[in-house]
Amino acid sequence: MQNRFVFHFAVAFFLILICGEPCEAGDYRVRKNADGLTFDIAINRNPPVLGDNEIRIEIKDPQDNPVLDAEVLVNYYMPPMPKMAPMNYTIPAQLKGKEYSATMNLIMTGPWNIVTRARVQGKWLRVVFPIDVR
Repeated sequence: MQNRFVFHFAVAFFLILICGEPCEAGDYRVRKNADGLTFDIAINRNPPVLGDNEIRIEIKDPQDNPVLDAEVLVNYYMPPMPKMAPMNYTIPAQLKGKEYSATMNLIMTGPWNIVTRARVQGKWLRVVFPIDVR
């Protein structure tokens, strides 16, 4: 029992030395490219959790300028499972400053797919990435 205490104390001490203060997980981040545009996507929880999670999408053109006139939709769904109703939701993302933002309500733990669609200059682009909700 005493060895466990010493081990946990040593790990905590080491983390404080590295971080300088208690460590916090940053945003869950993904960078994807589609048709010459860069999508920098962040979810405010890492890992994403059951309940509300804010997703922010920054879209940049090839010259690294923000794209501020896109229509952006976020589709999040859990892959189909036997004997379960499909879980598939699409929400609009609103422009706030230089990024688009929406709140996803993830109703179950496990694997989800995130599909971000953006209509830029009349053309729909999409990027896809998986997450694991805890």
